[in-house]
Amino acid sequence: MAPQVMSLLSVISALFLVTHGQELPTEMELITAQFIQPLGGWLKNDPENREIQEAAKAAVENFNSQSKSRKYFRLINILSAETQVTNKIEHKIKAVIGKTNCLKSENTTVGDSCVMGKKRLTCTFEVHFNPRNNKHDTLTFSCQGTH
Repeated sequence: MAPQVMSLLSVISALFLVTHGQELPTEMELITAQFIQPLGGWLKNDPENREIQEAAKAAVENFNSQSKSRKYFRLINILSAETQVTNKIEHKIKAVIGKTNCLKSENTTVGDSCVMGKKRLTCTFEVHFNPRNNKHDTLTFSCQGTH
C-alpha cells in the first residue's frame, strides 16, 4: 500500500506545480561519490616533484653528517614519497642512497665527481620543511642494506 500512496503523492505534487506555473525539473542532478583528502592527512606525492627532490637531498646531507661512515653517501633514487601539510610541510621519503669514494675528511662536497661505490642502502626519511625560514629538518631516518 505504501508504494501506491507515494505514487499518488508524486502525481498530486506534479499537478500542483504545473497548475501554479512552475515547471517540473527535467533533469535530475547526479550525485557521485568521490575521494576528498582530509586536511592534514598524508597524500602520495610524485618522487620527481622538485620539493621532494630537495627534501631528499637535505635528508641525505643530514644522514652524511650523522653517519659514522668515513665516506659520503649520495642520493640514487626516490622510491616513494608522501606529504602532509600541518604548520610545516612534512615528507615521508623512501629512497636508495649509495656510498661514494669521497672521504668526509677531505671536506669535499658530494657531487658528480664522487664516484659511486657498490654499497647501497634503502632509507626511510621523515623530513619537515618550514616555509617561514626555508629550512629542511630531518626528524628520523632508518636504513637497511639492499641486495
